[in-house]
Amino acid sequence: MLNVNDPQHRVGPADIPCVIRAAMRQGVPANVLLALASVEGGKNGQFVRNTNGTDDLGHFQINTMHFDTQSGVFRHVSKTDAAWRGCYNAELAAWFLRQRLDAPGNHDYWVRVATYHSATAQYNTIYRRKLVPLAARWGRWLMANYPTQVSTH
Repeated sequence: MLNVNDPQHRVGPADIPCVIRAAMRQGVPANVLLALASVEGGKNGQFVRNTNGTDDLGHFQINTMHFDTQSGVFRHVSKTDAAWRGCYNAELAAWFLRQRLDAPGNHDYWVRVATYHSATAQYNTIYRRKLVPLAARWGRWLMANYPTQVSTH
């Protein structure tokens, strides 16, 4: 939940250190979270309209379907906060990724990671093809620049 006194939840864009902190706070590999940001390509405050009528919010392009007031995992989160508080957006994305990694079912690590985008096999495969090389690249960068958890699955 949003804590306006937490510097991680400030209004403003996400940066690499806050994405790493979000990964550490949620127990996900930082290189994978950074790769998700790279694939998603969102920007602070951004609302991108999808063909299905939903929007993707902020740096991690979190889909508004997850903010649905009935069943969405972020139903208690303000869409405006999710869009404009970049490091908070990163933490929401990290939490969401953690849920995907812990979900029962498919045991393939990268399939679970790519369900961040879609559980539909066709779209999941396309997403994985983009994501895995970026995670490897971010992993090398992090190992050279930051002492943090890196996934090499």
